[in-house]
Amino acid sequence: MNSILKKILVICSMFIFTQNLIANEQIELKNYFLDKIDKVIIIIQNKELSIADKNDVIIDLLTSTFDFELMTKLALGKKTWKSLKKEKRAKFIELYIRKMATSYSSKLDTYNNEIIEIKEIHQPKPNRISLVTNFENNDEKLKIVYKFYKPKKQKENKHSWLIYDVEILGVSILKADKAQFREFLQTKSIDELMKILSK
Repeated sequence: MNSILKKILVICSMFIFTQNLIANEQIELKNYFLDKIDKVIIIIQNKELSIADKNDVIIDLLTSTFDFELMTKLALGKKTWKSLKKEKRAKFIELYIRKMATSYSSKLDTYNNEIIEIKEIHQPKPNRISLVTNFENNDEKLKIVYKFYKPKKQKENKHSWLIYDVEILGVSILKADKAQFREFLQTKSIDELMKILSK
């Protein structure tokens, strides 16, 4: 076997191995995600829990899946984030998490007896995966895209893949919040923004 043929076989073998790793990683993430979603739906359908209690349980459940700190940082913008002291950053993250949980659960709360399907999985980069899902109820569909990234080093008490943005019916939560925060902070202070988020 000549050297050129050997090189081709090595390259093909590496490509197949890499593709298998990617496929296995996507399957693992898909199963992990569906398990989380099933648990979220059970929480939402629990009539004995108040909306506030549901949000608390959902936050606890999803903390290992979302990178809330990164989402908050991106939504506020680098300049504003850097201007905040450590204590205020922590408080803003807490308020932002509460805002997202309320918005997320309110969207899903209208759906009963859901059929949840992952329609597509995209991996444009080795450290990026998007799960395109449909929440189906009779003739209604709620399309939600969950965007994951893989940190270079796994964070403590976190999954190896973390959500950094969610698109609901084509609208990015992160981009929408970033635009709203930027507009608000042009005329008002970060303290005023935090006061509104705390309501």
